[in-house]
Amino acid sequence: MENARKVGTYIRPSTERQDDQHQRDSITRYIDEYDLPQDRVEQYVDIESGSNDEREQFNALLDAIRNDEFDHVIVWEISRISRRGATLQEFFDACEEHGVTIHITDGAVEKVKPDGTGRFVADIVGMVYQQERRQLIRRVKAGVKRAKDQGKWVGNVPAGFRRNDEGYLQPIVEPDGGEDSYFELVDTLERLEDGESYRSVAKTLSISRQGLSNIHKDSQRRRWYLDGESDDERVREALDEVTTEPS
Repeated sequence: MENARKVGTYIRPSTERQDDQHQRDSITRYIDEYDLPQDRVEQYVDIESGSNDEREQFNALLDAIRNDEFDHVIVWEISRISRRGATLQEFFDACEEHGVTIHITDGAVEKVKPDGTGRFVADIVGMVYQQERRQLIRRVKAGVKRAKDQGKWVGNVPAGFRRNDEGYLQPIVEPDGGEDSYFELVDTLERLEDGESYRSVAKTLSISRQGLSNIHKDSQRRRWYLDGESDDERVREALDEVTTEPS
């Protein structure tokens, strides 16, 4: 890398909750091995998913490659570039067309050179990552469908409810800190129906005025609180806990 104009590095953790330090350390060791001065290294970091093609830093790196700003790009693993086959091929093609060598610090292939060296193996690795992504999506979708079929609540829990340990929706009768009870939402919506303002009724709730407005303006959702009724069987069964009169 002695004659490099500039070296780009790209880092992306797998999720927003993951630490990217292991990627940084691996790339730093690689840079030290080639004795590259830090003022010739430009770093790009994203936290978005590798299936998202609108990553700001990734697109900035791709633009820089196409502007002939780099001779070398260093990544920890090919999947950090993208898990989408078309995007990965676009990146490889741009590097090949503009004379950029891709260095992978932890992978089945160490370099993908502009002359095509390493490209075949990199393409195969990329296909494996893409297949893994498809399988993961299928498993997630199957899990969501299975939970819904069992009557469990999937997704954001509505105000005044919680998800119990088994995954079923449950109205909050005795709220813990920071929670709004189902009955507080009922009282709030009744006051709105009587003409009070969002500002005045939302003061004692943790839910935002916008969130409260969204419920109040949604005729289906409003029924949950004002009428104790729902067309969603999961919600209807949860409401039985607070609307069924004791015998």
